[in-house]
Amino acid sequence: MAAAGSSKPLRLLCIDDEMRILRALKALLRDCEVQLCNDPRQAVAMAQQFDVDVVICDQRMPQLQGIEVLREMRNSVPRAMRILLTGYADLKAVLGSVNEGEVFRYVNKPWENAELRALVAEAGRIAREAAVISSEPINERDASEARAAVGILVLEDDVNAQARLREILAPHYQVRFANTAERALQILEQYETGVVISETESRQGDLTALLKALKVHHPHIATVVITERANAQTAMELINQGQVYRMLLKPVRMGSCRLSVDSAIGRYWRLKANPRAIQRFAVVNLPSFAQPQLMISASLLTRIRNLPSRIIEIVRFNS
Repeated sequence: MAAAGSSKPLRLLCIDDEMRILRALKALLRDCEVQLCNDPRQAVAMAQQFDVDVVICDQRMPQLQGIEVLREMRNSVPRAMRILLTGYADLKAVLGSVNEGEVFRYVNKPWENAELRALVAEAGRIAREAAVISSEPINERDASEARAAVGILVLEDDVNAQARLREILAPHYQVRFANTAERALQILEQYETGVVISETESRQGDLTALLKALKVHHPHIATVVITERANAQTAMELINQGQVYRMLLKPVRMGSCRLSVDSAIGRYWRLKANPRAIQRFAVVNLPSFAQPQLMISASLLTRIRNLPSRIIEIVRFNS
Protein backbone atom coordinates (compact mmCIF):
# COMPACT_ATOMS: atom_id res chain seq x y z
CA MET A 1 0.00 0.00 0.00
CA ALA A 2 1.60 3.24 -1.17
CA ALA A 3 0.31 6.77 -1.43
CA ALA A 4 -0.81 7.93 -4.86
CA GLY A 5 2.15 9.12 -6.91
CA SER A 6 4.64 7.44 -4.56
CA SER A 7 6.30 4.05 -4.82
CA LYS A 8 7.28 4.01 -1.15
CA PRO A 9 5.06 2.03 1.22
CA LEU A 10 3.09 3.96 3.80
CA ARG A 11 4.65 4.19 7.23
CA LEU A 12 2.25 3.35 10.05
CA LEU A 13 2.39 3.34 13.83
CA CYS A 14 -0.12 1.06 15.57
CA ILE A 15 -0.62 1.59 19.31
CA ASP A 16 -2.47 -0.86 21.55
CA ASP A 17 -1.68 -2.53 24.85
CA GLU A 18 -2.85 -5.90 23.45
CA MET A 19 -0.25 -7.60 21.28
CA ARG A 20 -2.87 -9.76 19.55
CA ILE A 21 -4.51 -6.59 18.20
CA LEU A 22 -1.17 -5.22 17.08
CA ARG A 23 -0.29 -8.48 15.32
CA ALA A 24 -3.67 -8.48 13.57
CA LEU A 25 -3.14 -4.91 12.36
CA LYS A 26 0.37 -5.69 11.11
CA ALA A 27 -0.91 -8.73 9.20
CA LEU A 28 -3.79 -6.76 7.69
CA LEU A 29 -1.52 -3.87 6.68
CA ARG A 30 1.46 -6.02 5.73
CA ASP A 31 2.15 -4.07 2.53
CA CYS A 32 2.94 -1.01 4.68
CA GLU A 33 5.92 -0.35 6.93
CA VAL A 34 4.23 -1.00 10.27
CA GLN A 35 5.73 -0.11 13.63
CA LEU A 36 4.08 -1.63 16.71
CA CYS A 37 3.84 0.02 20.11
CA ASN A 38 2.25 -1.59 23.17
CA ASP A 39 3.32 1.19 25.54
CA PRO A 40 1.60 4.48 24.60
CA ARG A 41 4.14 6.43 26.64
CA GLN A 42 6.70 5.63 23.93
CA ALA A 43 4.39 6.34 21.00
CA VAL A 44 5.23 9.98 20.25
CA ALA A 45 8.98 9.31 20.19
CA MET A 46 8.43 6.35 17.85
CA ALA A 47 6.22 8.40 15.54
CA GLN A 48 8.88 11.09 15.32
CA GLN A 49 11.70 8.59 14.81
CA PHE A 50 9.99 6.80 11.92
CA ASP A 51 8.26 9.89 10.47
CA VAL A 52 5.00 7.99 10.17
CA ASP A 53 2.17 8.86 7.80
CA VAL A 54 -0.68 7.38 9.84
CA VAL A 55 -1.19 6.65 13.53
CA ILE A 56 -3.76 4.04 14.56
CA CYS A 57 -4.33 4.19 18.30
CA ASP A 58 -6.57 2.28 20.69
CA GLN A 59 -8.60 4.36 23.13
CA ARG A 60 -8.69 2.25 26.29
CA MET A 61 -5.19 1.47 27.55
CA PRO A 62 -4.00 1.25 31.17
CA GLN A 63 -1.02 3.61 30.82
CA LEU A 64 -2.64 6.40 28.76
CA GLN A 65 -5.97 6.93 27.05
CA GLY A 66 -5.90 7.13 23.26
CA ILE A 67 -7.10 10.71 23.20
CA GLU A 68 -4.12 11.72 25.35
CA VAL A 69 -1.74 10.06 22.91
CA LEU A 70 -3.37 11.63 19.86
CA ARG A 71 -3.38 15.05 21.49
CA GLU A 72 0.40 14.78 21.79
CA MET A 73 0.63 13.44 18.24
CA ARG A 74 -1.27 16.45 16.92
CA ASN A 75 1.31 18.78 18.44
CA SER A 76 4.48 16.72 17.93
CA VAL A 77 3.83 14.90 14.63
CA PRO A 78 1.31 17.15 12.85
CA ARG A 79 1.81 15.60 9.41
CA ALA A 80 0.57 12.19 10.56
CA MET A 81 -3.13 11.48 10.18
CA ARG A 82 -4.75 10.14 13.35
CA ILE A 83 -7.24 7.25 13.59
CA LEU A 84 -8.78 6.28 16.93
CA LEU A 85 -9.68 2.62 17.39
CA THR A 86 -12.00 1.49 20.16
CA GLY A 87 -14.19 -1.37 21.24
CA TYR A 88 -16.78 0.71 23.06
CA ALA A 89 -18.80 3.87 22.49
CA ASP A 90 -18.08 6.31 25.31
CA LEU A 91 -19.32 9.88 24.81
CA LYS A 92 -16.53 11.44 26.85
CA ALA A 93 -13.90 9.61 24.82
CA VAL A 94 -15.55 10.53 21.52
CA LEU A 95 -15.75 14.20 22.49
CA GLY A 96 -12.14 14.14 23.60
CA SER A 97 -11.07 12.59 20.32
CA VAL A 98 -12.45 15.52 18.34
CA ASN A 99 -11.83 18.36 20.78
CA GLU A 100 -8.33 17.34 21.87
CA GLY A 101 -6.95 14.88 19.35
CA GLU A 102 -8.64 16.23 16.20
CA VAL A 103 -8.86 12.69 14.88
CA PHE A 104 -9.26 11.95 11.19
CA ARG A 105 -11.63 9.03 11.74
CA TYR A 106 -13.09 7.00 14.59
CA VAL A 107 -13.20 3.22 14.02
CA ASN A 108 -15.07 0.65 16.11
CA LYS A 109 -13.74 -2.79 16.94
CA PRO A 110 -14.20 -5.27 15.41
CA TRP A 111 -13.27 -3.50 12.21
CA GLU A 112 -14.02 -4.53 8.65
CA ASN A 113 -10.71 -5.41 7.01
CA ALA A 114 -11.39 -3.90 3.58
CA GLU A 115 -12.78 -0.73 5.09
CA LEU A 116 -9.86 -0.20 7.44
CA ARG A 117 -7.36 -0.79 4.63
CA ALA A 118 -9.16 1.75 2.45
CA LEU A 119 -9.26 4.24 5.30
CA VAL A 120 -5.54 3.87 5.99
CA ALA A 121 -4.74 4.29 2.29
CA GLU A 122 -6.77 7.51 2.15
CA ALA A 123 -5.22 8.84 5.34
CA GLY A 124 -1.75 8.06 4.04
CA ARG A 125 -2.42 9.80 0.74
CA ILE A 126 -3.53 12.94 2.56
CA ALA A 127 -0.56 12.84 4.93
CA ARG A 128 1.87 12.81 2.00
CA GLU A 129 0.06 15.20 -0.34
CA ALA A 130 -1.58 17.83 1.85
CA ALA A 131 0.19 20.75 3.44
CA VAL A 132 0.22 21.00 7.22
CA ILE A 133 -1.04 24.01 9.13
CA SER A 134 -0.12 24.82 12.68
CA SER A 135 -2.57 24.11 15.51
CA GLU A 136 -1.08 26.98 17.53
CA PRO A 137 -3.21 30.14 17.93
CA ILE A 138 -2.68 32.75 15.23
CA ASN A 139 -1.00 35.98 16.28
CA GLU A 140 -3.11 38.88 17.52
CA ARG A 141 -2.67 40.91 14.33
CA ASP A 142 -4.00 38.07 12.18
CA ALA A 143 -6.72 37.32 14.72
CA SER A 144 -7.93 40.90 14.63
CA GLU A 145 -7.94 40.88 10.81
CA ALA A 146 -9.79 37.56 10.75
CA ARG A 147 -12.46 38.72 13.18
CA ALA A 148 -13.03 41.81 11.03
CA ALA A 149 -13.28 39.89 7.76
CA VAL A 150 -14.87 36.56 8.61
CA GLY A 151 -18.35 35.93 9.97
CA ILE A 152 -19.71 33.29 12.31
CA LEU A 153 -23.08 31.69 11.66
CA VAL A 154 -25.11 30.37 14.59
CA LEU A 155 -27.85 27.92 13.57
CA GLU A 156 -30.04 27.63 16.65
CA ASP A 157 -33.79 28.03 17.19
CA ASP A 158 -33.80 28.09 20.98
CA VAL A 159 -34.08 31.74 22.07
CA ASN A 160 -32.28 31.15 25.37
CA ALA A 161 -29.36 29.45 23.63
CA GLN A 162 -29.27 32.26 21.08
CA ALA A 163 -29.15 34.84 23.84
CA ARG A 164 -26.33 33.03 25.59
CA LEU A 165 -24.25 32.72 22.42
CA ARG A 166 -24.91 36.36 21.56
CA GLU A 167 -23.63 37.33 25.00
CA ILE A 168 -20.47 35.27 24.58
CA LEU A 169 -19.64 35.98 20.93
CA ALA A 170 -21.14 39.28 19.78
CA PRO A 171 -18.58 41.52 21.54
CA HIS A 172 -15.73 39.81 19.66
CA TYR A 173 -16.98 38.52 16.27
CA GLN A 174 -19.31 39.20 13.38
CA VAL A 175 -22.09 36.87 14.50
CA ARG A 176 -25.22 36.19 12.47
CA PHE A 177 -28.09 34.05 13.70
CA ALA A 178 -30.42 31.70 11.83
CA ASN A 179 -33.25 29.61 13.22
CA THR A 180 -33.92 27.67 9.99
CA ALA A 181 -31.80 25.98 7.33
CA GLU A 182 -33.23 28.39 4.74
CA ARG A 183 -32.04 31.43 6.68
CA ALA A 184 -28.66 29.79 7.29
CA LEU A 185 -28.18 29.30 3.53
CA GLN A 186 -29.09 32.93 2.88
CA ILE A 187 -26.38 34.07 5.29
CA LEU A 188 -23.81 31.71 3.80
CA GLU A 189 -24.65 32.99 0.31
CA GLN A 190 -24.29 36.65 1.31
CA TYR A 191 -21.40 36.72 3.78
CA GLU A 192 -17.97 35.18 4.12
CA THR A 193 -18.43 32.66 6.91
CA GLY A 194 -15.55 30.76 8.46
CA VAL A 195 -17.32 29.04 11.34
CA VAL A 196 -20.76 27.47 11.67
CA ILE A 197 -22.06 26.87 15.19
CA SER A 198 -25.04 24.56 15.22
CA GLU A 199 -27.26 22.29 17.25
CA THR A 200 -27.76 18.73 16.02
CA GLU A 201 -31.55 19.13 16.00
CA SER A 202 -34.11 21.91 15.76
CA ARG A 203 -37.88 22.04 15.98
CA GLN A 204 -37.86 21.54 12.20
CA GLY A 205 -35.86 18.32 12.48
CA ASP A 206 -32.36 16.89 12.27
CA LEU A 207 -29.57 19.31 11.30
CA THR A 208 -26.71 16.83 10.97
CA ALA A 209 -27.37 16.15 7.28
CA LEU A 210 -27.00 19.86 6.58
CA LEU A 211 -23.70 19.97 8.49
CA LYS A 212 -22.39 16.91 6.64
CA ALA A 213 -23.35 18.35 3.24
CA LEU A 214 -21.67 21.64 4.08
CA LYS A 215 -18.46 19.81 4.98
CA VAL A 216 -18.54 17.68 1.82
CA HIS A 217 -18.62 20.74 -0.43
CA HIS A 218 -16.90 23.39 1.74
CA PRO A 219 -14.39 21.64 4.00
CA HIS A 220 -12.61 24.91 4.80
CA ILE A 221 -15.55 26.01 6.96
CA ALA A 222 -15.15 24.81 10.55
CA THR A 223 -18.20 23.35 12.29
CA VAL A 224 -18.67 23.69 16.04
CA VAL A 225 -21.57 21.63 17.37
CA ILE A 226 -23.14 22.79 20.63
CA THR A 227 -25.85 20.45 21.82
CA GLU A 228 -27.72 19.01 24.78
CA ARG A 229 -28.78 15.95 22.77
CA ALA A 230 -25.36 14.38 22.39
CA ASN A 231 -24.82 10.65 22.25
CA ALA A 232 -21.73 8.69 21.31
CA GLN A 233 -23.11 7.39 18.00
CA THR A 234 -24.14 10.85 16.75
CA ALA A 235 -20.79 12.27 17.78
CA MET A 236 -18.92 9.51 15.91
CA GLU A 237 -20.97 10.13 12.78
CA LEU A 238 -20.22 13.84 12.95
CA ILE A 239 -16.51 13.06 13.19
CA ASN A 240 -16.46 10.46 10.41
CA GLN A 241 -19.00 12.01 8.04
CA GLY A 242 -18.92 15.70 8.93
CA GLN A 243 -15.36 16.31 10.15
CA VAL A 244 -16.83 18.42 12.96
CA TYR A 245 -14.11 20.65 14.41
CA ARG A 246 -15.35 20.88 17.98
CA MET A 247 -18.30 19.44 19.89
CA LEU A 248 -19.47 21.13 23.09
CA LEU A 249 -22.27 20.28 25.48
CA LYS A 250 -24.92 22.64 26.82
CA PRO A 251 -25.11 24.64 29.00
CA VAL A 252 -22.54 26.66 27.07
CA ARG A 253 -19.49 27.75 29.03
CA MET A 254 -17.96 31.05 28.01
CA GLY A 255 -14.34 29.93 28.24
CA SER A 256 -14.63 26.73 26.21
CA CYS A 257 -16.87 28.41 23.66
CA ARG A 258 -14.48 31.32 23.09
CA LEU A 259 -11.48 29.00 22.88
CA SER A 260 -13.24 26.78 20.34
CA VAL A 261 -14.34 29.68 18.17
CA ASP A 262 -10.95 31.41 18.34
CA SER A 263 -9.28 28.15 17.27
CA ALA A 264 -11.80 27.60 14.46
CA ILE A 265 -11.37 31.14 13.12
CA GLY A 266 -7.61 30.69 13.27
CA ARG A 267 -7.77 27.48 11.27
CA TYR A 268 -9.99 29.07 8.63
CA TRP A 269 -7.58 32.01 8.34
CA ARG A 270 -4.61 29.70 7.89
CA LEU A 271 -6.46 27.73 5.23
CA LYS A 272 -7.09 30.95 3.30
CA ALA A 273 -3.33 31.43 3.19
CA ASN A 274 -2.60 27.77 2.40
CA PRO A 275 -5.51 26.08 0.59
CA ARG A 276 -3.36 23.00 -0.14
CA ALA A 277 -4.04 21.96 3.45
CA ILE A 278 -7.82 21.86 2.99
CA GLN A 279 -7.98 18.19 2.00
CA ARG A 280 -6.89 17.29 5.55
CA PHE A 281 -10.37 18.37 6.64
CA ALA A 282 -12.40 17.14 3.68
CA VAL A 283 -14.98 14.37 3.44
CA VAL A 284 -13.82 12.87 0.15
CA ASN A 285 -12.83 9.44 -1.23
CA LEU A 286 -13.81 7.70 1.98
CA PRO A 287 -14.45 4.00 2.47
CA SER A 288 -18.08 2.96 2.41
CA PHE A 289 -18.63 2.95 6.16
CA ALA A 290 -17.94 6.68 6.37
CA GLN A 291 -19.89 7.94 3.38
CA PRO A 292 -22.37 10.57 4.57
CA GLN A 293 -26.02 9.92 3.81
CA LEU A 294 -27.21 13.38 2.83
CA MET A 295 -30.95 13.22 3.51
CA ILE A 296 -31.75 16.74 2.42
CA SER A 297 -33.65 18.15 -0.52
CA ALA A 298 -32.02 18.38 -3.93
CA SER A 299 -32.61 22.13 -4.06
CA LEU A 300 -30.91 22.68 -0.70
CA LEU A 301 -28.00 20.46 -1.70
CA THR A 302 -27.58 22.44 -4.94
CA ARG A 303 -27.47 25.70 -3.00
CA ILE A 304 -24.86 24.27 -0.62
CA ARG A 305 -22.76 23.04 -3.55
CA ASN A 306 -22.92 26.46 -5.22
CA LEU A 307 -22.01 28.56 -2.19
CA PRO A 308 -19.11 30.94 -2.96
CA SER A 309 -15.92 29.56 -1.44
CA ARG A 310 -14.15 32.92 -0.99
CA ILE A 311 -10.86 31.04 -0.70
CA ILE A 312 -8.51 31.57 -3.64
CA GLU A 313 -7.62 28.43 -5.59
CA ILE A 314 -9.80 26.25 -3.40
CA VAL A 315 -10.27 22.75 -4.74
CA ARG A 316 -13.94 22.02 -5.40
CA PHE A 317 -14.74 18.72 -3.70
CA ASN A 318 -17.43 16.37 -5.02
CA SER A 319 -18.69 19.00 -7.44
